[in-house]
Amino acid sequence: MGARSLLIALVLVALAGGAVAAPPEEAIVALDKYTTEKARTLATTFTPQLRQIYNRVYHCRPWLDVRKGGLGFTRAVGQPGDDRFLNIWVWVEQEITPEFAGLGSAARRASAMFSRHGVDLLRHLAADARVFGDPALAGYSVILTWLKPDGRVGNEETAETLGVFADKSSVQAFLAKQISAREFVEKATIVAFDGKDRLGQLPLEVWEDNFATTFKLKNYEPEDKSLGC
Repeated sequence: MGARSLLIALVLVALAGGAVAAPPEEAIVALDKYTTEKARTLATTFTPQLRQIYNRVYHCRPWLDVRKGGLGFTRAVGQPGDDRFLNIWVWVEQEITPEFAGLGSAARRASAMFSRHGVDLLRHLAADARVFGDPALAGYSVILTWLKPDGRVGNEETAETLGVFADKSSVQAFLAKQISAREFVEKATIVAFDGKDRLGQLPLEVWEDNFATTFKLKNYEPEDKSLGC
């Protein structure tokens, strides 16, 4: 399955599947789903790291649901060849506040989502030096799906989706603040959907947002204390 087809499939699953987190054995891409030796080798070599990423997101970011087949080594959208990106795809469970609904455009909502959740997820993906150092890994990617404001009508839901794919050196430099957010966006491949419809190139902005590291759910304590949430 090509990268664009994979992303479309993920969006359709999101729309059909609601916001139920997949268990790790379903969230982490199964070996028999990979079509190349490079991908299978990466997935086999870094199985413990994939499980650790899943656990940290599941326990430390309970407002994010890793989707079925949403964690693994995928191709970049629209690029030929077999460059592999460590990818995570999540459903963002959130209340549609007047502030969020008032952002007014798909680009502003996508920018807010990536600033709040995408950058934090990139840090999770890029944290392991062994994964980063593997020459078979080209980069990292984050796919975010969330309910569109006014997107729930009866039993029907319309979601918005943003995918950001970037080479690993650009991700590292961005997270270390060695390049600006604008430079990072210029280097990245960005795709977006309104429901099932692919949008054009979004003018994505990225700003500082410490929600992920400061927000605490009321009466919630992670089950796994060793993760250091």
